[in-house]
Amino acid sequence: MQTVSRENAFDFLRLAAALMVVIHHAVVHLDAPFLWHSKETGPWFHGGVSLFFILSGFLIVRSAEKCHAEGRRWWDFYRNRALRIVPALYAYFMTAIILLLALGVLEPNAVFSMDFGIFVGSNLIFAPVYSPTALDEFGIGVLNGSLWTIPVEVSFYIIVPLIVLLASRFGWKVALTVSTLIAVVGIALYAATGGAEAGSILWKMYGITFIPFLWFFVIGIVWSKIWPLVRQSGWIAVACLLAYFTIINLPHESRAGLNAILTGLAALPLSYSAIWFGYNAPKAFYLLTKRIGDLSFGTYIWHMIVVNVLIFAGARNWEIPGTLLILGVVASSMLIASVSWHFVEHPALRLKGYSIAEVKRFPSQQ
Repeated sequence: MQTVSRENAFDFLRLAAALMVVIHHAVVHLDAPFLWHSKETGPWFHGGVSLFFILSGFLIVRSAEKCHAEGRRWWDFYRNRALRIVPALYAYFMTAIILLLALGVLEPNAVFSMDFGIFVGSNLIFAPVYSPTALDEFGIGVLNGSLWTIPVEVSFYIIVPLIVLLASRFGWKVALTVSTLIAVVGIALYAATGGAEAGSILWKMYGITFIPFLWFFVIGIVWSKIWPLVRQSGWIAVACLLAYFTIINLPHESRAGLNAILTGLAALPLSYSAIWFGYNAPKAFYLLTKRIGDLSFGTYIWHMIVVNVLIFAGARNWEIPGTLLILGVVASSMLIASVSWHFVEHPALRLKGYSIAEVKRFPSQQ
């Protein structure tokens, strides 16, 4: 098993992915332009979730491999994954409830309703896709719709050991082939039904499972195995990035099915650019995230609370330049994420049983 040096830019890339999501959601929900970008100018910042899933596949499979290679229990792998997400999510949820009560959005008696109980339960079991009616008038009417990715990511955590076990039994060629075929079928079905924006409620529910998004995760796993074997060039990375933006901006008349296909295809060049940058970025990017901490997860889970509070406060009618307003969302989200990292996430991560952080670069990267 080849492993990843901690002196890389992957933490920065995860933060960049989170910030892409922040900017996209802030532009859409606050109806405010950011630099050249607005709701009408195309999906320039729409690839954050795809990038995050790709990086998850690339890095998490290494953690699972190390767990298996060292003869550890799979419990150790799942414990590590839980330490990464559970403390931050629970701290976020409890703080958000207190904030909603303080703002008067929630009446104290509302927290004892069955509707609110379902909301609490969905968050506690990492399926925060239900929003109670008590929050219908708060912001966009959904507390934090971006957290649909949490059950998807948790599902990836569950299946990664299965992929590693399959590889240990039949080899990585078989494991990657099987995983890729399932991923292709998953995204094809998603596209064929029009994506989550169309079709029956059954297919909308399918659209929030991990299967349509397994494609992005598997891309990361494939790169984790073949990266030392491919040509690594900054010029190729630049060309791939241009290809990514070209593909996602192809006209598709707002057809959700075609959009799913284009997003899936665009992930291929995006993934090469990301992995290349992760290993070859100037050391300043590594030093930046080392200094401020890994704020990617906290920024992601908190940004829609910031957006909703701003909408609740009437920000859509403020006489503030759009770019400045969006930067305010970014800064606020990162500030909260910093508190989360230093007081919740980092202390929890110190309890991990093992880590892939101490490993070396690929031979071609030394």
